[in-house]
Amino acid sequence: MLLLTDRALKEPIDTDKKMKKIIKNITLCGLMVVGGGFALSSCEDYLTITPSSSIVEEDFWQDRNDLKNALMACYKRMVDNDLLRKYEYWGEERSDNVERSSSITSSGPVANIMNANLLPTYEQFNWTPMYNAINDCNKVLAHGPEVIENDESFSQNDWKPIRAEVITLRALCHFYLVRTFGEIPYVTQDYNNDSQELRLPQSTQLAVLDSIITDLESIKNDAMIDYGTTVENKGRITKKAVYALLADVYLWRASYKAGNNQPFKKVTLASNYQGERTEAELSSRHEEYSTTAASDYQKCIDYCDWVIERAKTEKLEYIEKNGLNVGGAVIELELEDLLATNETTSKKTYIMTGASQRAYNAIFGTGNAEESIFELQVDGVTYSNAMINDLYFNIKDGRAGAFTGPDVLYGGVEQTPNSTSTGYVYTKTDYRRWETIIFDEAGQNSFNLGKYINRTINQKNANSLYLTDNAAQSLTKNFIEQTKRSASNVDANWIMYRLSEIYLMKAEALSQLYDDEEHLMEAFNYVREVFKRSNPYAYNPSNSTASNDSLKFTNFSTQENMELLVLKERQREFVGEGKRWYDLVRYALRRGSTAEMLEILSHKYTNSKSIRAKLADMQSLYSPVYNQEIKNNNWLYQNGVWSVNETSSRTDDL
Repeated sequence: MLLLTDRALKEPIDTDKKMKKIIKNITLCGLMVVGGGFALSSCEDYLTITPSSSIVEEDFWQDRNDLKNALMACYKRMVDNDLLRKYEYWGEERSDNVERSSSITSSGPVANIMNANLLPTYEQFNWTPMYNAINDCNKVLAHGPEVIENDESFSQNDWKPIRAEVITLRALCHFYLVRTFGEIPYVTQDYNNDSQELRLPQSTQLAVLDSIITDLESIKNDAMIDYGTTVENKGRITKKAVYALLADVYLWRASYKAGNNQPFKKVTLASNYQGERTEAELSSRHEEYSTTAASDYQKCIDYCDWVIERAKTEKLEYIEKNGLNVGGAVIELELEDLLATNETTSKKTYIMTGASQRAYNAIFGTGNAEESIFELQVDGVTYSNAMINDLYFNIKDGRAGAFTGPDVLYGGVEQTPNSTSTGYVYTKTDYRRWETIIFDEAGQNSFNLGKYINRTINQKNANSLYLTDNAAQSLTKNFIEQTKRSASNVDANWIMYRLSEIYLMKAEALSQLYDDEEHLMEAFNYVREVFKRSNPYAYNPSNSTASNDSLKFTNFSTQENMELLVLKERQREFVGEGKRWYDLVRYALRRGSTAEMLEILSHKYTNSKSIRAKLADMQSLYSPVYNQEIKNNNWLYQNGVWSVNETSSRTDDL
């Protein structure tokens, strides 16, 4: 176990500086509350390790600077490379967005996981880094009240927004875990220094979702609205971020209930299992829902509405503050006004951002864009986003990382967006094809992932405002310039939530809750704004094929087709952002079956019949518990689809 000195723990933080400056003041090893675990070694199991009591941690929690250092350590933990890799492994590796690159062995973990052979021995399933982050949060929550007693300048009102920040970070961690593993320990107790051995059993998926919602509902009104700087407003938890997370969790729980899903019915118990429940009870569990899917979908809509209204308020405040409302007219903001633009000019002078500000450059290049809600801050020096180098594209060596984009999805374009086809991802006028993948040469059989890797993407021809045909490879050389980040300064922030996702979450919830034309049209409008931003030529009056290039409501006027449109648009918008697998699982949850989801995934596999057999059970959508966890913690059980045995990927008696 790694211990840091009290001096390292007590460095004051200047809250007036930008967050990236603040984070640099925290040591690279990771801030650690003595005996507690702010920097537990990644090879040690937080849930099972017995803590040391050699140093008295009460010496630390003396004033607000101690508390703020500990708070910043929570953020630091979230941006550690081991967790950045988990966001991508868990959210993309099993999806159809990526395939194994040629530089990765055909028999290793990446290849096996992509072929639905999930061995519990694989490091990708090690959840310790996420539980270390949860422990950091729990440590702050446990000791924050002590600072109120010890520091007269720190009040209960000062503590409440910090408490809201930390509870939200903890909820986000649990949300990642429950979506990935299904049944997990829900940990609200910090890891103490009193020789206690912390071993906790798993809770069911529904119980975890309920707990996350209860926690977030309890603090939603305590979170900060404005920290005073852009970097902190984007890089720390705000009330807008709390509401975005609540919308996401309600959407997931609604989908779980809509498919009448239940706890794992078959689990594998290790020989030393000490849980209170018997194997027979575990095999036939049932839960009653306290709310309906419909009420949860409505909650999702309500929280999305709040975030959208808050974004409008912030936009209007910005306009007034900077004197952009010439003439003082009443400003009516539309949905498109809240998203970063790909236009050089606007019909509304007060939302003009300048010719150099394209959506990709603002969101993924510079970072902390206006539409951003919450993103983990990476400065490229103290904290480098090495994950995108390893998994997307090795900038220094100029070669693929572990993942590439399959030719079947990126090698061509759909001729129209007015289809529910699961073929090519992008249509012929979509900027995002050039933002997502790297075009180095013609005739590629797979495509390197360029999102986050590219710092800027610009059109060389200043007179051409629009891409008209993505299928033309000549666009790479003649029109598109992709400028990569420096290998020595990989400073790409990791975006958790941005406004386009709020639009699409609301559209998804509307498509599930209503079947009338008015509400489905409302859902369509939210999707259209996200699509339109990246397809400006499709909506340009000079486009003679606009009727085919732009989205048409008549093609998506049923609940089923609207749901598929949202799913397709989410894929176009969030490729490489660690969301696709969760979208597919949520799609399957609503049906209580993997069958339709597997139709979407089928183009990824050559041995689709074998894959369908492996993924036939809903539990197979969740990852196995890391084998070492099962060995060390005799309160844990294994997802019954995946074997506890190290030599087998799957139980035979499912």
